Amino acid sequence: MTKEEIGQLKYDEALRLLKEISERLENKEVSMDDLTAEVQKANLLAEHCKAKLKSTETEIKRILDTDA
Repeated sequence: MTKEEIGQLKYDEALRLLKEISERLENKEVSMDDLTAEVQKANLLAEHCKAKLKSTETEIKRILDTDA
């Protein structure tokens, strides 16, 4: 999955994929050959989720400030 594809994901979908990777890593279900790629993908997903949260927080603050 590319960075652009991850960027198109909704928050819930990205979080679900991140949790799946986390579970596979915790259960040692990822081969050593795939470890780097999975960690990179998890990092991109985490960054995407953080950006979505920040964007939502900013938008909510803007709405609340406008209504006040």
